[in-house]
Amino acid sequence: MPLKPQLVLCGLLLAQGLHAESTDSADWKLVGDIGAGVNAAPTPARAQSRQTTAVPYLNFDAGPVFARIDMFGVKLVPVGAGHVELLTRVLSDGYTPPMPDTQRRRDSLPIGLGTLQVTPVGAFMVNAYRDVGKSGGHLVDLMYAAEIDMGPVALYPQAGLEYRSSAYVRYYNGTAAYQPGAADSPFAALFAECHLGGHWYLNGNLRRTWLATSVAASPLVRRGKLDSGLLAVSYRFN
Repeated sequence: MPLKPQLVLCGLLLAQGLHAESTDSADWKLVGDIGAGVNAAPTPARAQSRQTTAVPYLNFDAGPVFARIDMFGVKLVPVGAGHVELLTRVLSDGYTPPMPDTQRRRDSLPIGLGTLQVTPVGAFMVNAYRDVGKSGGHLVDLMYAAEIDMGPVALYPQAGLEYRSSAYVRYYNGTAAYQPGAADSPFAALFAECHLGGHWYLNGNLRRTWLATSVAASPLVRRGKLDSGLLAVSYRFN
């Protein structure tokens, strides 16, 4: 049975982290959450593929290696209030269109560089990727997140922008008669965690993305907005 490309890439990132550890005295203690949950992540286009799936929940640091729910990577060098990072993101953006004589779109395989800067006024994230999968396009993710601590419940409102190059948009949302350009799609989200007791936490995330015109105008796409969500239970290591 062939390995999924995302698993192979995560293994390569882990190997890079192991190499970094061989030349650095970084503490490899795992700090963060590991659990399982349900993810509802529909694609913008009409699809035959399943949109709600059971998923592992991984949100931790272990030396230079990290997992942030759908992002995985290795911290390379310190910069500012964070690091320059080598990373990938699991987007699950592949789907099978219901239209006849239309080929299945394969999941993207983004790999790139980025940084997460955690400051007293919130966290700022900038990540730039190249899809080494079928589209060959470029992706840029920008995000700001704040923290509202309410005792046993913590809220993390988020806002940002997703850029997708024309090559990416044409592969996933284009047709022979419709060849769209690049897309800038803003989004807003609210992540919440609730302490259940001991080391156990309940985690939830709701997100709305306002699809760029080049995506929404595609004959394969059925909406101008895209809603997704995640609910998971995790055990916290510290």
